[in-house]
Amino acid sequence: MKKFMLLTAALAFLPACQQGFQNEIIEDQDRQIAGYKAKANRSQSELDLAKARRLELEEQLAFEQDRVNSLEGRLQAMEASAQEADAEVDRLRGQLAGTGVGVERRGDVLVLNLPTNLTFSSGSATLNAKGKSSLKTVAAALKADYDGKTFWVEGHTDNEKLVKTKDKWKTNLRLSVERAMAVADFLSGDVGIAADAIRIAGHGPFDPTAPNTTADNKAKNRRVEILILN
Repeated sequence: MKKFMLLTAALAFLPACQQGFQNEIIEDQDRQIAGYKAKANRSQSELDLAKARRLELEEQLAFEQDRVNSLEGRLQAMEASAQEADAEVDRLRGQLAGTGVGVERRGDVLVLNLPTNLTFSSGSATLNAKGKSSLKTVAAALKADYDGKTFWVEGHTDNEKLVKTKDKWKTNLRLSVERAMAVADFLSGDVGIAADAIRIAGHGPFDPTAPNTTADNKAKNRRVEILILN
């Protein structure tokens, strides 16, 4: 009788054990599914981050490409401007060939260089005949191609001290101003350059084009320059 009761109890307990085992399997499967979902979510987040990073890099690449294109455009414009400026210098040199007047460009400023040995006697601020002849050619070019521009007439000297018994100027600075004035007066009074387009400056020995260490350099420093401003 006792054996029968034990068997009956065991048979009654068996479905409960099976149910518990099945529950454990289900719970384990649920945990695995949850783990897969979490992993999938992490993977999706990483994928979304990678896509966002790719879009950011594509935008940065597009920006840099636009910047490169802009720089290339500016460089081409600068090269074209430089070529145009060089052509202008060459053209003006051709117009002034034989006058002794030098032509160069300093940045955006075109500079005409009139050496003193072309325009003035030593210690003098009176234009000589050769200087006047050269300035007539200069004025023709200025009126033809630079109407409406502003012209700075600037005088320069070397650093040699003036001889009081020979020179009437107290300083080289004053002499440079007087020479600039003489050129400006000739341009406005004799060859028809508008007086309101001309400005005057004198630098004396304080803006040399070469060190005042040799006779040749000192000759280069004795000059009047006409600056054509854009």
